[in-house]
Amino acid sequence: MNILIKILLAATILLGLASCKEEFVNVDNPLAISTSSYPATVADLEQLLTGVYATQHAGGVFGRAMGPYSTHLWDHTTDLSWQGSPNWIQMGQNNALPSDNFLIQIWPDLWRGVQRSNTLLAAADRLNATASEADKASIQLIKGQTLFLRAWYYSYLLSFWGESFIVNGAGDEKMGVPIITEVAADLTETQVTRSTVKEGWDFIISDLKAAESLLEGKNWTSATDKHKVSQWAVKGFLGKVYVYTENWTDAKTYLSNVIKESGKSLVSFETYKTMFNGQNEFNSESLYELNMNVDMTYPGANDLSMGSMMATLTAPSYVGPTGTPIASAWSNVFPHAKNIARFGFDLGHYFPAGTTTPNIANVDKAYITKSVAARANKTVDPRLWVACLQPYVDSMIVAGAKKPVSHYLDVTELDMEAWSFRKYINLAGTELEINRANGSNILWLRLADIYLLYAETLAKTGDNATALEYINKVKRRAYNYPVDAPSPVDYKSLTDVTKAPDNVLKNDPLKYERWAEFFGEFNWWFDVCRWKIGDKEAAYYQKIRGGTIQWDPTDYAQPIPINEINANANMRQNPGY
Repeated sequence: MNILIKILLAATILLGLASCKEEFVNVDNPLAISTSSYPATVADLEQLLTGVYATQHAGGVFGRAMGPYSTHLWDHTTDLSWQGSPNWIQMGQNNALPSDNFLIQIWPDLWRGVQRSNTLLAAADRLNATASEADKASIQLIKGQTLFLRAWYYSYLLSFWGESFIVNGAGDEKMGVPIITEVAADLTETQVTRSTVKEGWDFIISDLKAAESLLEGKNWTSATDKHKVSQWAVKGFLGKVYVYTENWTDAKTYLSNVIKESGKSLVSFETYKTMFNGQNEFNSESLYELNMNVDMTYPGANDLSMGSMMATLTAPSYVGPTGTPIASAWSNVFPHAKNIARFGFDLGHYFPAGTTTPNIANVDKAYITKSVAARANKTVDPRLWVACLQPYVDSMIVAGAKKPVSHYLDVTELDMEAWSFRKYINLAGTELEINRANGSNILWLRLADIYLLYAETLAKTGDNATALEYINKVKRRAYNYPVDAPSPVDYKSLTDVTKAPDNVLKNDPLKYERWAEFFGEFNWWFDVCRWKIGDKEAAYYQKIRGGTIQWDPTDYAQPIPINEINANANMRQNPGY
């Protein structure tokens, strides 16, 4: 949060450069920047690189849409408090449309990240041709970061819109997304066909392998550089992609290398429970995180801002002066009630049966006593309270004063578990107090993820005992036991019972640990897609506020936005839309 990124200048420059080649620059405009004179130095390239990083928190990406407007609806992390958007309800029913307003935001912002990456890579090559040896070394580091970032943007495009998620089998024929490596010089060059899913993953791997070579041995240590892509971020991302593509041999090599050679370690539980709220950033567990800062000039949902607006949508409700709920920001979505049960919480409800008035005065005091005991005795998975705020048990800060968290505003079903999210919100105040520009870094890739991906890889390659140990390492930390020693909470087998009550997770520690460890962290949808458990998840969650979940096998791929279909004559729509 201390790193001040000069986004405005870089984003403006990139917007100009990414839209045209030199011959298309309006030389009559005295403010126009010609590619013959810019970029001219390594410092210029660094400005462009800032813009490529900044696009990661544009409104259609982690500035607002990546969780609340997309994955958290598809995988039912969230339910809907606000019922005013029909297309939001449809997305929560796994029934998105090509005209969906949120997909229309996500698609172009991800492509803008690709476009800015391509602009920078071309500029770096031009500058490299006449650079000094010292500058060439710096240029190579810039290129390495940019290739990682281009792969990052493509991974979301392919995961969201690829007709099939997994390469093996159908991936050779199924439609992926276009592969574009150069900035279009004119409109005709934007009429690009879709490559296959396999070609898409191969392209991502190619970019990451090139980045690995360019960033080999590079670890950023200065305060102003900690947000940059390191060698271990690249290797970890490669390991994850190899798991996604079911290349278990290479996955094992890369994940093992990160575990054994990176020097990374799981943080303590005390650090873990606060590291999603602007504290303990760039810690020993983090491999790559999106750097955010509270921005009092530009609100979130804009890549000119240094913060994110996501928490404005997920912000808690609190008890007002009359004892009834008040929203602390927009407060549009809250954790789906079925998720509370999945953590093993079955202690009843904060309002006694028959309650008609949603007031703190009517809360069941015995419920509070049982809840406090369950948290202290760890009879419920402790990660529930890392991920969520419990109504009438937890508190939040509003204008410097401590307020009890209430059940979620606008939820009129008084028997529903209307908790609030805790990850990636401002614990020191409301989102409106920080200009809707939350400064909590997004921990995009961390060692717990590597451990569980490695466990999955080992299980797929016949080493169940070691796989189980890495699953248990993650669980031990969650229960505040030493990571590397046996504990009372260890699973005894890969089919041992978990806290979850449902058939998907009840006897599958690997799946349960991935769900519980990363709840609210934008990961679960991709696991749902690659494991092809969408129908089972829909059967568990059943409905959202607004309607019944309607699952179809084509729902693993989202509809190509109608704007793109209309603009690109060669773009084909996904089946089912």
